[in-house]
Parts: sequence; C-alpha cells; structure tokens
Amino acid sequence: MTFKKVAALAAVGLLSVAFLAACGKSDKGATDTAKKVTTITVAQTADSKPYTYKEGDTLTGYDIEVLKAIDKKLPDYKFDYKIVSDEAILTDLDAGRSQIGANNFGKTPEREKKYAFTYPISENVNAIFSSTSNNYTSIKDLIGKKTEIPAGTNYGAIFEAWNKKYPDKKIEVTYSERSLADRLAAVESGQIDFLFASKSAAENLAKTHGVTVASNIPDLKDYPTFKTYEYFILEDTQTKLKDEMDKALKVLSEDGTLKKLSEKFYGGDYTPSADALK
Repeated sequence: MTFKKVAALAAVGLLSVAFLAACGKSDKGATDTAKKVTTITVAQTADSKPYTYKEGDTLTGYDIEVLKAIDKKLPDYKFDYKIVSDEAILTDLDAGRSQIGANNFGKTPEREKKYAFTYPISENVNAIFSSTSNNYTSIKDLIGKKTEIPAGTNYGAIFEAWNKKYPDKKIEVTYSERSLADRLAAVESGQIDFLFASKSAAENLAKTHGVTVASNIPDLKDYPTFKTYEYFILEDTQTKLKDEMDKALKVLSEDGTLKKLSEKFYGGDYTPSADALK
C-alpha cells in the first residue's frame, strides 16, 4: 500500500471519528434540551361549560384554550390535562398531584393565603337569577333578600364585603353544599330569593335540568364590590411558572387572542383591562 493510500485512509478514519463525536454531542444536546421541558399537570373538570368541558372526545372551553395558547408560549413547559371533579381540583393542588387548577376560579382571602394566582384571564359575566315573578335586575333589588352559596367561594367573599360595608343594607346569606342546579331549582320554587352566579354556567344548567328562572346581568358601575375576575390557581411553590404564565397572558391580551376566545366562548369581549395585567 502506498503512502498516499495510507494517508487517505487515515484521513477518512479521522473524519469518521469526528463525525461520530459530533453526532454524540448533537444527541447529548438534544437530550439536555428535552430534559429542560417540565411537565405541568392541570386539574380541571370536563362538564363546566363554557370554562372546561368535553366536545365529543376533545377537552375544550375558555380556560382550556387559554392554557393551550399559554403552553405554546412556554417552550420549557408541557401542560398535561387531568380530569377530576370540581371539588377535587384544590385537593389535587394541596397534595402536589397537580400544579395548576382551572375552572372559573375567583380569589378569596382564604385562597390567597394558600395558593398563587395568575393575572386575571377574564372578567366574569355574572347574572342575577331569580324567579320569573320577581325578575330582579339590579343589585339594589337584592337588599334584604335571601341567597344560598357554597362556603369558601368568591361569591361568599362578595356578600361578606357588601354586608360589612353596608350593615344597613344587608343581603341574607346561607351557606350550603347544594349543587348549582339544585339551588336554581330552589330559586324557581321560591325557597330562596336569588342567586348571583356565572351567567353561562347557570343558564346551561337551568336549560339542562328544565328549570325556568329569570336571568339579568346587572349594571355594576355603582356596585364595584360585585365585580369579579377569573384566574388560574397554582400551587404556591410555582412562583416561576406563575411569572411565566403572566408574561404569556399579557402577550395573548395584546395580540387579541384573549378577546377572540372570549367572543367565542362568552359571546362578547370580557378580557381584563391592561391595568389588571400588571
């Protein structure tokens, strides 16, 4: 074998080694990149239209589609959706089985002590539900009237704040674990005077269960106590994730994504103001 052939073979060998080494580095880099993606479990229901529900086999709703849009903005995270009952969402967060809870969550002082909240994702569209004979249309109509709500909700916080601020204009509040559908039936029968609840969710339940009630969105300009927002609720240790989600929400608000989704699922633009995303 000539010197030239030996040199050529040696060169080929060196190139092969270099190529394999490069491949090894590339594979290692890909592995390192993959390791940086953190899977985040989202706990939500599948029967809470228009927030989180199933359409055929597809999980959708305003909350879900906003989360999908956020996920696209966060390459270091992958959201995995876990269907649980409504009452199990916070239990899952407490146990560390999930890191995000989604289903029209509002803030309460008690919740803020235990959990982290993102920027608001929408302004809640709440309505007064009353019997068709009463047909309450304004917050002032509710003074002295009786309502019933589950304990620990943002609606309870609203009425408590109102009664504390206006002791001479109190609204009578009873706490119970009855479902929203059962409470709507109680409104229809006159057992309780009214409910202040999510317009879409309560109207859908009333239709499903054949309950006939009046539904009116009150003007809250003079009643800011009754204005509520919807948030994603997080395990309190997820501060970095919360900050990343807040940044993504701000972008989604500015580029019109939140407005588009709000119009699709709520029938109007109920996106938070720019001041709320600070």
